Amino acid sequence: MTVLDFFFYKSARRLTIYSRLVLVVNLCFAPLTPTFAADLIDIYKAALNSDPTYQAAVSTRLSQREAIPQSVAALLPNISAQANISNNYQNITQPPTAGQPNGISNLQSQGYNISIRQSLININAWLGVRQANNTGKQADLTLAAAAQDLIFRVATAYFNVLSAQDTLRLTQAEKAADSKQLNQAQKRVQVGLDALTSFYEAKAAYDKSVATEISAENTLRNNQEALRQLTGQTYSSIKAFSKNIPLQNPQPDNIEAWINAAIQNNLILMAARYGVEVSREKIKMQASEHLPSLSLIGNYGKTATFNNVPSSLNRNGGTLGLELDVPLFAGGAVSSKTRQAQYDFQTAIANLDNTYRLLIINTRQKYNDVLADISKIKAEQQAIESAQLSFDSTEESYKAGTRTVVDVLIAQQNLYDAKRTAASDQYNYLLDTLLLKQAAGSLKPDDLVKINQLL
Repeated sequence: MTVLDFFFYKSARRLTIYSRLVLVVNLCFAPLTPTFAADLIDIYKAALNSDPTYQAAVSTRLSQREAIPQSVAALLPNISAQANISNNYQNITQPPTAGQPNGISNLQSQGYNISIRQSLININAWLGVRQANNTGKQADLTLAAAAQDLIFRVATAYFNVLSAQDTLRLTQAEKAADSKQLNQAQKRVQVGLDALTSFYEAKAAYDKSVATEISAENTLRNNQEALRQLTGQTYSSIKAFSKNIPLQNPQPDNIEAWINAAIQNNLILMAARYGVEVSREKIKMQASEHLPSLSLIGNYGKTATFNNVPSSLNRNGGTLGLELDVPLFAGGAVSSKTRQAQYDFQTAIANLDNTYRLLIINTRQKYNDVLADISKIKAEQQAIESAQLSFDSTEESYKAGTRTVVDVLIAQQNLYDAKRTAASDQYNYLLDTLLLKQAAGSLKPDDLVKINQLL
């Protein structure tokens, strides 16, 4: 073995060892990928623990509810303690007097003091408690709305993956059919039954299906990434529908009943109502800064003083009393803050009205969308049957020489377009049903469980 051969041998062996180490590290630190086919509930449970948007909503709710104990604290006793110790040195240079000799004097003192303040009458603090309670209720409703939004986002991401899989499957089937037509056109051209133009038209249709397949594969990958964003993990496969999706009208089958339910139970609207109450209480809080407050105050302390002369002083005592605080003038700040709170209240009223109007429109639209989805799916099922018959008859006519390959390709494309549209509209029906329930405030994880039973 030459020196050069030995060098290449050692380098290859070293690269093999490094490759193994890299493989081990990747296996240890790569995110776990479930090997089983996950269903809708598996995805929802994973998103419930991993979705950043929902986790942020949970933390925001906990943060906002801290306003309650903070407001109550203003009504509870405030107790504080202080301790001190000091050394004072002085050099006396004056004619000596009795009890005050010349020289350096060391004066030491130490002591402690305990004080307490209890609010007796403080309108501002009591209003703060009411405002904090409304803030806490608003935070609870906002989190509940985020939980409903998570249910819909999980269903959307899941159905987008299934829809992309259906689109890819149908695109591949159309590509195979186009390939079959291309082969037939080539043979017919070779035997002189068709012109060369037929081959080019079939080739163009096949090339288009290849490009469509590439786009469908990319869409599937992107939708899988969107699903991973919710759960923090990838899935090798997810379960598709094994049963026909039942098509049912919204229950109750009355649009006004759904609107009334939305007005009473929609979580976002209820949170906006509490937002108005928070703004209302803020006006009272700012205006109450003009009002006097009464507090009970008390303190107790002890001080010991001694020096290097035979004299010392020990004192201890306490006080207990009432303190009345009457605001007289604050430079106009209280009036300005009150006006600002009034403007914020008007903004909250406008936002509530806007939320109410959007809710009514959205509820009506989703109710109509569900009904339209049902009608569309039924019509598309019939359209698929008609497109299949049209394709079969066109293909037979083409073989008989009465139709061209272009007619066959158009009929075939219409058939697969109908299948893709029907598959997509089934998922739209399920999502519109969930949106209608979300608008009415009745969307729950049980709705996902019912859908999951069809997988």
